[in-house]
Amino acid sequence: ATGSFFLVWAWLNYVDSQGIVPWAMLACVLHEMGHYAAIRCLGGDIRLIRLTAVGGEMGLARPLGYCQEGIAALAGPGVNLLLAAFLSQIGWGYTFAGINLMLGCFNLMPISRLDGGRALFCTLALLLGPGWAELVLKWLSAAATLFILVLGMLVIGLGGNLTLLLVAVWLVAVFFSG
Repeated sequence: ATGSFFLVWAWLNYVDSQGIVPWAMLACVLHEMGHYAAIRCLGGDIRLIRLTAVGGEMGLARPLGYCQEGIAALAGPGVNLLLAAFLSQIGWGYTFAGINLMLGCFNLMPISRLDGGRALFCTLALLLGPGWAELVLKWLSAAATLFILVLGMLVIGLGGNLTLLLVAVWLVAVFFSG
C-alpha cells in the first residue's frame, strides 16, 4: 500500500461520523477481488497488487488480450452491481447496497483510467484497432470529465457539497497526467 492510501484512509476515518468508511472500504475490496478472480480465471498471472489513494492496481506478468482485459475490467463493477441488487432486497443492506451501486456505476464511466474506459478501449480496439480506440476514448474521457466538472460546480452553486467537484478535479488531474 502507498502512503497516499493510508493518508486518505486516515482522513476519511477522521471525517466519517456515520461509520460509512468501513463499508466503503469493504465495497472497494470486493470490487478488486472481482478483478482478481476474473484475471486468475482468464489465465492471468498477477505479480503485483498495490493500494493507492484512488483504488487498487494490479500488475500482470504478461498482458491479457483485449477480450480478456475487457472482461477483467468489467468484473469489479460487476461484483458491486450484483451486491447492490442483492443487498437492496434485504432490509438492513440498503447503505451497503447504495455504496456498491455508486462504486459500480462510477467505475463504469467511459473515462480512460476507470474500468468502463478500459472495457470500452478493449472493445473499440477489437473493432477499430488500438489507434482509433485510443483517439475515441480520449475524446469521450474529456467529454465525460467536463460534464462531471460542470455538474459538480452546479451542485455547489445549488448549495450542495464538494464531493462531485472533488471527483471531477481528480478526473481532470488523471486526464492530464496520462
